Amino acid sequence: MKKIFLLLSIVSVFGLTSCNNDDNGNYTDYDTYPEVFEVDNVNFVASGNYQALVPLNPKIYSSDVVLVYRLSGTNQLGNDIWEPIPTTYNLPQGQLNYNFDFSQDEVVIYLDATFDPIERQDFSLNQVFRIVLVPGWVAQNLDSNNYDVVMSALKNQKGAVQIEKLN
Repeated sequence: MKKIFLLLSIVSVFGLTSCNNDDNGNYTDYDTYPEVFEVDNVNFVASGNYQALVPLNPKIYSSDVVLVYRLSGTNQLGNDIWEPIPTTYNLPQGQLNYNFDFSQDEVVIYLDATFDPIERQDFSLNQVFRIVLVPGWVAQNLDSNNYDVVMSALKNQKGAVQIEKLN
């Protein structure tokens, strides 16, 4: 009988400490991990309404935040430069805007311009984007305009951030 009581006591201790849920109803989700997807060869053309649809599989949680960055070039050391979306360019042809929206199952990236965007193929063809999924509790105090800060914050939460290529 003592052995059964001891066994039940040990199982109870582990069972009751498996989650963090305080008396105030605050719950910390420790199993949602940030993810980063890279989408290359994105072409914004008239037949696609100058937009790119990226499905999210599996769907994200409603509390997650989606950030999108565009590869805008490289620095003098050859490192990639990622600029946050939305962003606007004032070009000789007119104004060009990248924007996005998201739901739990997809991200849509838009290219809008006051001129035909195909005139600037350096902005409309073969673009590369990174879609960063951030748990809401991480994103609360995050400077999302700085790609390096975002990646450092995600690395601190997960240990290492894998970048998955999508086509």
